[in-house]
Amino acid sequence: MTLSTPRYSGELLSADQAAARLGVRKATLYAYVSRGLLTAVADPGHTRESRYPVWEVDRLRQGSRASRRAAPPLPGTLFDGLPLLDTALTGVVEGDIVVRGRSLVPWARQVSLEQAAAVLWNVRAEAAFSGPAPLLPEAWYRTAEGLQDADPASRAVALWGLAMPHLNGGVHLQGDELAAALGQHLRVFVGCWLAQAPDVAPLHLQVAHAWRVHEAGHDAVRLALVLCADVMTNLMGLSARMIASVQGSLAACLLASLTYGFARLSGGEFEAVEALFDELEDTGSLAQVAASYRARGETLPGIHHQLFPHGDPRAAALVQTAAELGSNAADWLANAADGSPLHPTLDFGLVALRRALKVPRQAPLMLAHLPRAAGTLAQALEQRAQGRRMWVQARYVGPVPARAVSR
Repeated sequence: MTLSTPRYSGELLSADQAAARLGVRKATLYAYVSRGLLTAVADPGHTRESRYPVWEVDRLRQGSRASRRAAPPLPGTLFDGLPLLDTALTGVVEGDIVVRGRSLVPWARQVSLEQAAAVLWNVRAEAAFSGPAPLLPEAWYRTAEGLQDADPASRAVALWGLAMPHLNGGVHLQGDELAAALGQHLRVFVGCWLAQAPDVAPLHLQVAHAWRVHEAGHDAVRLALVLCADVMTNLMGLSARMIASVQGSLAACLLASLTYGFARLSGGEFEAVEALFDELEDTGSLAQVAASYRARGETLPGIHHQLFPHGDPRAAALVQTAAELGSNAADWLANAADGSPLHPTLDFGLVALRRALKVPRQAPLMLAHLPRAAGTLAQALEQRAQGRRMWVQARYVGPVPARAVSR
C-alpha cells in the first residue's frame, strides 16, 4: 500500500483535521486511538488537545473497512518503517528535529558537544567531563601512531577494540559514577576516530586542531558535531539497544555502532555527493548538472530525504554555515532549473561544510559518525532503564520436510 505521506515525516493533524481527512466523526477518531490504530500525540501548546501523525491517518484512510475493525498486522515491522519502540530522546515533529523537548538547530547553535551529550544522557555535564583525560595502554598509543594514514572507520574500530577492556561501562554504574564513565567513553571514542590520545580539551577543538581548521571555522565544527550527535532511533541506535538489552557494556554498544561507518546507506553517500560538487564547481549550474544526471537515468545524490519531505533542518543549517565560509552550495540550490525546491540531505550539508573548511575528504564521514557516540550511549541508557530484553522472532517460510502421514 502506498502512503501519501512518508512515515516519520513528523507532520501532525488536529483532531478536526484528522477526522475530516478520514471522513469520520471525532468520536470514531478517538475509538481508533483506543483500539491502537492511531497514535495520539500530546500538543504542548494546548494541554487538553492531541494531534495525530498524518501517515497513520493516511494508512487508515486507504485501508478497507475490515482493516479498520482490527489493528493492522505488522509482518515486516523492521522493513516497513513502522514504529518499533518508544523513545524520549530524539524525534521528528512536524519536520523539526526535537531533542528532549528542544528544537535541535537553534539549540545546536548555543551548546558544545559535551553539553549536548549531558542532555542526551540526562546527567550533569560537570560530572561527565570534569575528570582527567582517560589513560590507555601503551599498545593503544603505538597503534594510533601507526594508523595515522589509515581509513578513519577502520582505525576507529581497531583502536576501540584495544581501548574497550580499559573502560568501565557496566550495568551497575549509577549517578555521577555513570556520568564520569560516559564522558570517558566519548573522549576515548573521539580519540579513536582521530587516532590521537584522549584529551580534556573541548571536543570540537580537538577535531578542528586535528584537521588544522582556521579559527574562523571552529564554531562551524562545533555546530556540525552537535547536529550529528544523535540521529534518532535508526538501525544504529537499535543495534546499541539490542546489546544493552542483554546487559552489554557501554563500550560494546558503541562497538556495534562503529560497523555503520562502513555502510553506504548510513552516511556512505559522501563520495557521490563529492562527485556532484566537482561537477557543480566545473559548470556552476545545478540545472545543467541535474539534466546530465537525468540523461544517465540517475538521481541527484544528496538531494531529498524521505524522512524530511520539506527538508532536513540539519542540512539547511550546515549549508547556511558553509555559505558564511564562502561556499556556493546555497546559491546552487536556490537556482534550481524549474523553480521547485531542492532540499539537501545531511550528506550534502556535511560535504558543503567540508569543502568550505578545506579539511580532509574523510571529514564528512567522521563528522557524521564521531559525535554519534553521544546519541548511541543515550539509546543504550534508555534501553537499560526499560529493563527489558529484546527478542527477534522470525517466521519460517521455507520448504517443509516430508513427513509420514499418520493413519
